[in-house]
This record gives sequence, structure tokens and C-alpha cells, in this order.
Amino acid sequence: MVTILKKWKQPLSDIFALTRFNEYVIFVVVTTLMGAMIQETPIDWRLLLVLVANWLAVGFAFMFNDIEDAEDDACDPAKAKRNPVSAGRISLLRAYSITFCVALAAGLIYFFLGLIPFFLGMACLVLGILYSWKRIRLKRFPVLDLISHVLMLAGLQLLCAYTIFSSITATRWIAPFIVVIAVSMYGELFNEVRDLEGDREAGIKHTAAMVGKRAAHILMVVVLVIAGLALMYTILIGLVPWWLVGVLAILGVILLLRPIIKIKRGTMVEASKPFQTPVLLIGAIGLAIWLASRLLGF
Repeated sequence: MVTILKKWKQPLSDIFALTRFNEYVIFVVVTTLMGAMIQETPIDWRLLLVLVANWLAVGFAFMFNDIEDAEDDACDPAKAKRNPVSAGRISLLRAYSITFCVALAAGLIYFFLGLIPFFLGMACLVLGILYSWKRIRLKRFPVLDLISHVLMLAGLQLLCAYTIFSSITATRWIAPFIVVIAVSMYGELFNEVRDLEGDREAGIKHTAAMVGKRAAHILMVVVLVIAGLALMYTILIGLVPWWLVGVLAILGVILLLRPIIKIKRGTMVEASKPFQTPVLLIGAIGLAIWLASRLLGF
């Protein structure tokens, strides 16, 4: 038994590394719960299903990206070590097989959640391919890289959760949609600036490569301001309860105090990195508390 466990431990570890689950697990919770909570109908078991489907769909995008980028990542020691395909720990055939099994599982769950969530989910999976597939590679085109990224990793997840419980014709989703896509756009610009030199060597001319680091930093500030304004509007029109603002403030004091104390001077990318996970945790925990209160009838 011990021998069998040891035999499977490394392959499973490599598969998990390919999913890069830790990089999006919290953000998908935020986008999914946001989409479900802003509507007025009762929440039921379908929320758990759409959360799993969204995790799988985003996971598929990350996995397919690593497969398509394996050759380029092999030229960077850090990326080669992280990417199990580049490192040769998973064969291309196995990686593709596992990745499309993940896409199939996501598609099946979306199918059982309804017609609109199914089409939105399939759009997410298609974008996951077009974003990284070398024959098209949307991420190499300025502006298109941002649009495809924010839809497949944020906006569509919110809409999948929202349309399970409410009609897409209702307008309650618009402001929260702007919040999550603006935050996601900040994340994409952050990654582009961080990987700018390597991407230039690989011939990827995304938005940050086109406008340069300084302009990219300005864009990052702009989208964060847009996210903040959209969130304030969401609160002011009553989509988010005022008591939740107090909860978020308390969580902010608890989770952001340490990064603030330890903040170091540097570029915006370097200075903001320690805040990313705590901010996502604040959003996820706050939304989970809101969900619990709603399920308990408070």
C-alpha cells in the first residue's frame, strides 16, 4: 500500500502543479459568490456546482496556457521549474488529456445549470483556448489580451453564477461585473509588467509591452480606481448591505496591518504584491459571511 502511494504521489503532485490552483482559488470564490449574492432569489445547492465549474474552467485556462507556453518557459529557469511540462515531469500527451478532461467536466456541470450558464461557461472555455493557443494567442495582442483575460478569469464566472438565479436582462450585475473585471485587469497588467522582459524575448507584444512600464503602472492605478468607484456604487444602490462594509473594514485591519507595516519602497508591482492575497481573502471571507447570514435568514 505504501509503495502504491509513493508511486502516485509524484504524478499527482505534478498534475496539481499544472493546475496552478493556488493562483486563482480565492479569486474564483470572490467572483462566483459576488455573482450569486447580488441577485434577490434564494440561494440553493446550485451555487456549489457553479463554484466547482468555475474552478474547473479557470483551471483549464491555466493548464492550457502552461502547455502552450512550455517551450518558452523552458528558457526561464524559474518558470521551467514551476511548469511540469517544461520540466519534463508530465508528457505533452498526458498534459493535454488531463487538461481537456477538466474542460469536459466543467462543460458538463455548466450544462446541468441551465442554457445561459452553459453558453457563458463554454465561452470561458473557448477563450481559455484562444488566449494561449499558439496559432491565435490572444494574449500577444494589445487590448485583446486584457479583454480576453478579464472575461475568461473573472467576468464570465460572475455571470455564470448570476444567471443561475436571475435573468441576464436585469441590470443588477453591471456594477459588480465592472468591479471584478477591473480587478482582473489590474492582475493581468501586474503579470505583464512582471514578465515584461521574458515576454519580449518570446515575441509576445501585449499591452504592457506596447505602452511600456510607466504607462502600464498608470493603467493599473486607473483600473483600481474604477474598481473602487464601482464597488462604492454597488454599496450605495443597496446591492451590498451596509453591515458588510463594517465586516470588510474589520477584516482589512486584521489582514492588511502586517503588509502595511512591512511595506517596502519599489515599483508598484513590488509594493503591491504582498497585498494581493490578503485583499482577496478579505473579499472571500466577507462574501462567505454574507452568504451564511442569508442562508440563516438574517
